[in-house]
Amino acid sequence: MTEKRKHDHIGLATDDLDKTVGFYTEILGFEVFGECVAPDGTPIKFLRNGSLKYEVFQPAVGVAPGQTEKVDHVSYTSDDIEKDYYWFISSGYECTTNGIESIDNAWERGCRYFKIKGPGGEEIEFDQIL
Repeated sequence: MTEKRKHDHIGLATDDLDKTVGFYTEILGFEVFGECVAPDGTPIKFLRNGSLKYEVFQPAVGVAPGQTEKVDHVSYTSDDIEKDYYWFISSGYECTTNGIESIDNAWERGCRYFKIKGPGGEEIEFDQIL
């Protein structure tokens, strides 16, 4: 059920969204292909260069010291977010979000996602664009 997932994006937390987006677009040739605001007020921009995609965000609550510009999470697509969520929870994985969360103003109809803690402590996100 969760095998052969398609990679979606890499999440980067920043304390200066404009500076980070400027670097990736002006220096590395990425393009902004989407943006939204999370329910907690966190602005998010999606960048891409070919098949490589980043979710760059500036947390509304700030970024912990030493955590800027580091990989926050790796994301995979989900065709059935509820089925995937229940599979991971019933398999004993720790959910690091408040269950399945939503960003209603992402993309045309919003998205739903959850994150789990991977075996090495890394955060792995599964997202379904609605």
